[in-house]
Amino acid sequence: MSVLIVGADRIQSMVPKMEAMGVEQVTHWDTRRYKASKNKIPEHVDLVIFFTDFLHHTVALKLKEKVKSLGLPTIYCRRAWSEMAPELQKQLENER
Repeated sequence: MSVLIVGADRIQSMVPKMEAMGVEQVTHWDTRRYKASKNKIPEHVDLVIFFTDFLHHTVALKLKEKVKSLGLPTIYCRRAWSEMAPELQKQLENER
């Protein structure tokens, strides 16, 4: 599974944990600037995780529309492993 993380400045501590769960590739976009709303979601992405506590509001709305139009599964959470891990596990189980 390939994951796109939207928001947050640093995710280095989460990447090894995600890989241990079975995530093969992690792409990260920090969204402090409005320009991020113009990014194209890569074709290889299977899941999008929005870290809502580090997210430019306008960027969130635009990217949410893009993700919805592509029909990608989405997780919305704060940048906390304890909040994200159970949701990620559910998505990984659904993929299998």
